[in-house]
Amino acid sequence: MIELNNLPNEVENDSNHSKDRDATSEIYKKLANIVGEERVSESNLDRLLYSHDLAPLPKEISLAFKTVPDIVVKPRDATDVSRIMEYAVKNNVPVTPRGGATWAFGGVVPAFGGIVLDMGSMQEILEINKENLFVTVEPGVNWKKLYDTLLNKDLLIGAYPSSAPGASVGGWVNTGGVGVGSYKYGGINQLIRSLEVVLSDGTIITTGCKNVLNNSSGYNLTDLFIGSEGTLGIITKVILKVFPAPEEIRPTSFVFLDLEEAGKAIHALTRTNITPYHIAFLDGAHFDLLRELGKNAPKVGAMVNIIFGGDSKIIDIQEKATEKIMAKYGAKKATKEFADHEWAERFFESRARRLGPGLLVGESFCPVSQIVEMSKRSQDVLKKLKMKGAVVGIIADPNTVLFMTYAISNEHKLIKSMASMALVKKLTDEAFKVGGRPGGFGLLFSGNLKKIHGKGVFVMDDIKSTLDPHYIMNPGKLIESTTRFGIPIPGFAMAVGMNILAIMKRMMPADKTVMKNHETK
Repeated sequence: MIELNNLPNEVENDSNHSKDRDATSEIYKKLANIVGEERVSESNLDRLLYSHDLAPLPKEISLAFKTVPDIVVKPRDATDVSRIMEYAVKNNVPVTPRGGATWAFGGVVPAFGGIVLDMGSMQEILEINKENLFVTVEPGVNWKKLYDTLLNKDLLIGAYPSSAPGASVGGWVNTGGVGVGSYKYGGINQLIRSLEVVLSDGTIITTGCKNVLNNSSGYNLTDLFIGSEGTLGIITKVILKVFPAPEEIRPTSFVFLDLEEAGKAIHALTRTNITPYHIAFLDGAHFDLLRELGKNAPKVGAMVNIIFGGDSKIIDIQEKATEKIMAKYGAKKATKEFADHEWAERFFESRARRLGPGLLVGESFCPVSQIVEMSKRSQDVLKKLKMKGAVVGIIADPNTVLFMTYAISNEHKLIKSMASMALVKKLTDEAFKVGGRPGGFGLLFSGNLKKIHGKGVFVMDDIKSTLDPHYIMNPGKLIESTTRFGIPIPGFAMAVGMNILAIMKRMMPADKTVMKNHETK
């Protein structure tokens, strides 16, 4: 339920939220002429709904950024997007592409208003090619739908996000995601054959080759757009590799006394030739929150879920070898029924947000050799900030852990909600200390880019300036952080601000969950 006193400044004074602000405005007429009136909205309510993603942003952030778009457009195809971009560049209107909005870093939230392109309107699976093992999809295709469709045709998509029921293909490409299946098949950057992209001037390009590898064929344009957070172009088509479906996908679960022993076991497993399909871990606090939510969750110190995929006889061998490794660190193997349940629950790791009613997620990567240390540091951050949350994550490859530490938040409490945003900053600091990096930049954390790439950031800026000379492609993200008034926010200034929020959060009372009767209002 949206409360009127929480509306951003741009819309809070208009009581008619279903009526268009000005259906005869020039931008409305031009864009409606391109895609049709039914695909364009200036409704205050629609604009408000497009001003946030998974993470709640306090309305006061609109003092620095214009997070409410001026208009929302739902294109039908690349031609629509091309014509929209031609209009936008001619009139210097910012354009923010939006997928499923299941990320929590504000990447799809406008910094300067303008046009939000809802790419969820383009959600067709265009071609499934079993002969050459690829699938061609539009960017709004849902990952869960794609996974199920391919599996019914005895094909497997290599990897997909844990937020698959709500996440879009284009969104995950733009964030350079790793997820379920990445341990065996790689992240999204290793699973794409080619992209169709609309540039800022409306030019439509193809970046790769759909039937074969794209190596040794000039500059790798595909990788240029992966993880660019929509700052270089609008992805309108994705060609993904697919694989023959395995004979069996077999989940296994192991219970540990604490996350430290679980981390040691995971590290040992990754130093063998055993190659599971997926490895995930969850600390005991995650299950505590599920029980508070009213779910039948076990009381454990930590859980490691290891999923095997392939020939059943080979899985038998790998499973036995894995059991020995896990047992060495005190693990007890859970029943098959429990493991199957955990596998079915892989899409719902964020369900504890109902206790909030919001959720903050801090994504960070670190070496597998530092998994125990980063686990301790993540739990310590939650404790120091007095936040109720949990440390969960996946193993992205044999030397990379993706931590997705989360905390319950309540955006209805303004000061505490703003102070809680320091969680992401503090988790990022800890990741850097153990040789890792943050998992995303979005609206507030572009200052971290230089810490990772050093002078390489200047090369990125040159690329941005070349492909988007008018700076209208999701401006204010990734390589820059600028207020709605054109004032740059230096990385150190943002860091100081986040540290102040962290100090404030430590001084406040400990967080408590809001939902008491386990029902959503």
